Amino acid sequence: MLKKQNSFLELFNKCSEELKTLAFTHSSFAHEQNTESNERVEFLGDSVLSTIVSDYLYKHYHQTEGKMSKIRASFVCTENLSNLAKELDIEKNIRFGKSFKDHVSDAILADTVESMIGVMYLSFGMPSIAHAVLDALKIKQTIKEGLKPSDYKSALQEYAQANKLKLDYTVEKYNLENGSQNFRASSFVNGKFIAYGNGSTKREAEQNAAKLTLSKLKKD
Repeated sequence: MLKKQNSFLELFNKCSEELKTLAFTHSSFAHEQNTESNERVEFLGDSVLSTIVSDYLYKHYHQTEGKMSKIRASFVCTENLSNLAKELDIEKNIRFGKSFKDHVSDAILADTVESMIGVMYLSFGMPSIAHAVLDALKIKQTIKEGLKPSDYKSALQEYAQANKLKLDYTVEKYNLENGSQNFRASSFVNGKFIAYGNGSTKREAEQNAAKLTLSKLKKD
């Protein structure tokens, strides 16, 4: 059982042991043990997630179809879902086969989150899980603040491309005095350090670094 206090995890932990196990069963384990992998329930979770986000955007984000599609894509992208997986520390629960020797990629982490959403949907239905999913991805907060996920990173990337600048990031993890982990992202333009940003997740740190970097570049 996942221990972290979070409405998404609390709801997931209420699912049956059979479904929770299914959500964490990678195809490599399933092939070796002749059991079902999480691929089918991941397919279901992907559709459920898209519907939940689409429904919320339709009701609370009064923009054109093109703009709603773009912001939905940024909420349900691999980067956003994998960052959630890292924040919830779910990697250690995934069951891999002995033949699996690869790095646990962001794609695998994102797929696992979709599998978790799939089994939550099977257990409780869409209306009962929508709030937990929206809360976990910080969708309500982001829309309320009038910002798009990856807004500053995207804006900085566009600025760098338009001005033929080479953009890079490095990210370091460190511990706070209370023992919790934090991240520091540093931005480099043409190999020169420009700014750093801190955050409780890698994504948040990179966003903060991108925001400061964009501001500094436009002032110069």
